[in-house]
Amino acid sequence: MKGTQGSNFNKGFPSPRQLKWSLASLGIYFGLRLLSFAFLISPYIPPDEVSHLGRAKIFSKVLLLPENAAETFQHGLVTNIPWLYYWIMGKLLLLNVFGMSDLLFLRLLNIPFAFATVYFSWRLLCLLTDDRLTQLLLVVVMTNTLMFSFISASVSYDNLVNLLAVMAIYYLFAFFKERSVGFLAISFLCQLAGCLTKLSFLPLALILVVLWVLREGRGVRSLPVAVKRYYRETGWRAYLLSFAILAGLLLNIQLYGGNYLQYGKLRPAMSEVLSLDIALENRISARDTIVESFQDGSLNYQQAMRMTRFVNHEGDRADTVYLIQRLADHRVNGYEALGPVAYIVPWGERIAATVFGIKGHLSMVNEGLTIVPVAVLMLLALLGFVVHWRRGTQVGITAYLALLCGAYAIFLMYVYNYQVYLSFENFSMGLQGRYIFPVIGAFYVLFSYYLTHLFQRESLRLGLVGTAIFVFIASDFPFFLYHATRNWFAITPPFF
Repeated sequence: MKGTQGSNFNKGFPSPRQLKWSLASLGIYFGLRLLSFAFLISPYIPPDEVSHLGRAKIFSKVLLLPENAAETFQHGLVTNIPWLYYWIMGKLLLLNVFGMSDLLFLRLLNIPFAFATVYFSWRLLCLLTDDRLTQLLLVVVMTNTLMFSFISASVSYDNLVNLLAVMAIYYLFAFFKERSVGFLAISFLCQLAGCLTKLSFLPLALILVVLWVLREGRGVRSLPVAVKRYYRETGWRAYLLSFAILAGLLLNIQLYGGNYLQYGKLRPAMSEVLSLDIALENRISARDTIVESFQDGSLNYQQAMRMTRFVNHEGDRADTVYLIQRLADHRVNGYEALGPVAYIVPWGERIAATVFGIKGHLSMVNEGLTIVPVAVLMLLALLGFVVHWRRGTQVGITAYLALLCGAYAIFLMYVYNYQVYLSFENFSMGLQGRYIFPVIGAFYVLFSYYLTHLFQRESLRLGLVGTAIFVFIASDFPFFLYHATRNWFAITPPFF
């Protein structure tokens, strides 16, 4: 499926051959960087990697789903949680017959998720334009965003979430363009699989369904006729896809419906499913339980500080102590939280700092002068969006992509981050750039399209894109190498 825009620009650089070799070179460079992260980064730095690995090992020991037991407590709940990523990783662990550690093996198996995410982002762009310069820029920015690169070589359910998200978006928009019921069905299947992978996929799935209803309008009424024709023309593949969708729907109802009926929420806390003593064996549950108990007065300051010994992770223990001290200080000196409007700018700055930097159990934020070139490029792309929007050109796909990205960002900012900020009275708590990654492909499609279409003159386009390519490449691996200390690297790589 080729895009309808950009053919007027396809007379200069890159030629089809140049594009092919450029994309191949970018893929090789991306792969080598991910391999270096997988082999060299300490296992105690990527976000919650130890817990993800521990759960994968637990799932590898059972055929279907495990039960909470003494050996699982330190890794948190293994029931009442979205389980698809752990089930897949657990089954793949059985193939580790190469003598390498389970950590390295799963890190390597997460890398294909990243390549597939880039691929479907590129296919999403191709629905919009066939301009080769735009395609080149998209692949550059997708493969040279530091936190995306870093998490892609880690054991993290975010990698599967990012892939399923961009696939769900691509197939929905492919349906809008091609009117194939099969594309719509695959989008629904990806949405259901994403909801079984991470709770934060639920709002994205809801937004996609709303977009579908808004886009189709009264056309939804003609869907049954199109479905019948699809079954007639496709045969057994249509029935297989329908069975997968039905199974995904039932599994989601079993997980989230069961949680809501039993606990009154979609994902209960560990202390609600198990006893408090058991919940304290998990570092995240222990941190949240202690801080919340201090907030509601169940524990005084001395008791809360003594309880921090239950947090069996040095970084999380330090965070727990900091949160208690900060809350105690606010009680004495008062505290005035930012309002919803005032929250927007610092939220955006922190997201950018941890998208083009790294947020884990060690942090490498990108802020100050080093983030300015990226911010300028984003503003130029926004200018291109405004100019083309006012001209009334290409407002179909891009309008819905912009609505999708905006709606998800608003949900993340206010429904999750702002509420956590108010609860813990701490701005950085739970505020990480990787949480925006489910729509990073859609966002970068918009960015690449409008930046390359800001100018009509070829020399200006090439100059602007060349600058963007340099900025993004420099902001990824070179930025990491310049700031990384010895603490970032494993003592005995490569974990054999």
